[in-house]
Amino acid sequence: MSPSSKRPGETPPPPRRRAGAPPTAEPPAADDGPAPAPAAPAPASAEPVYEYGAPPAVPYARIGAWAGVLYALVGFVGSSLLPVGEVDPTNTAGEIAAQLADRRGTISVGILLTLFSLFFLILFVAWLHRWLREAEGEDGWFSTVSLIGGVLQVGMLSLLVALSIAATVLEDYGPDAVIARTLLVLQWQAIAVVFLPTAAFVGGASLVGYTSGQLPRWLCYAGIGIAVGLLVPPLAYLPFLLSSLWTGFLAVFLLQRSRGSV
Repeated sequence: MSPSSKRPGETPPPPRRRAGAPPTAEPPAADDGPAPAPAAPAPASAEPVYEYGAPPAVPYARIGAWAGVLYALVGFVGSSLLPVGEVDPTNTAGEIAAQLADRRGTISVGILLTLFSLFFLILFVAWLHRWLREAEGEDGWFSTVSLIGGVLQVGMLSLLVALSIAATVLEDYGPDAVIARTLLVLQWQAIAVVFLPTAAFVGGASLVGYTSGQLPRWLCYAGIGIAVGLLVPPLAYLPFLLSSLWTGFLAVFLLQRSRGSV
C-alpha cells in the first residue's frame, strides 16, 4: 500500500527489517515535558534520636536552680547558729569551753542545717557547671574554674562542719578546756582557707556571665567584686558572707529564666 493510499488516522505499520540487518533503535517516546529532578538526599542529622522525643535544653533546670536558692537560705540560718563568730581565739579556754557547752543544742541544729545546705550546694554546682559550659562554649575555661572552686568550697565547708561536730561531742570539758580552744582555732583557720575556692567559684561564674552576656551586668560586677575581696585576707570575711547572698541571687535569676520569665 502506498503512502498516498493511507487512510486518515491510521497508524502506519512498522518497517520490515531485512534478514541479517542489525536491529534499529526504538523511536524516542513522546516528550511529555522535562523529567522531574531527583530528590536531594536528606542531610544526615548529627542530633541523636531519642525514644521519647528531643531532650530539654537544660534537664531539670528548676531543680538545680532551686538547690541554689535553698543553699543560700538554709546555709545562712545554719551558719548563724555555729559557734564561729560568737567567740574568738582571743578568749580564754575556759570562756570558750563554757560557751560551747551552753550552746550545744543550738550548735547541733546549726550543724544539721549546714549539712543540708552543703547537699544543696553540691546539686547547684553540678547543674551550674552544665549551664556555664553551654553559655561559654567548649573552648572556654572559666566554667571549669567555677566548678573546681565550687567543689573545693564544699570540701572545706564540710571540714568546718566536722570541726563543729567535734566541738559538741563533750557536754562538759572539765579541766580540759584547752581542747575547746584548739577546736575553735581550727574552725577559724578552715574558714580562712575556704576563701580561695569561693573566690574561684564566684569569680569564674561571673566571668562566664560577663563574656557571654547571659547574666545581668550588675550580677557579674558584684560577683567579680566579691571574688577580688575574697583574695584580700583582712577584708575576706565580709565578701565570704556576701558570696552566699550572691549565689542566692544567681539561683533566683536562673530559676526565673528556666520558667521563661527572663
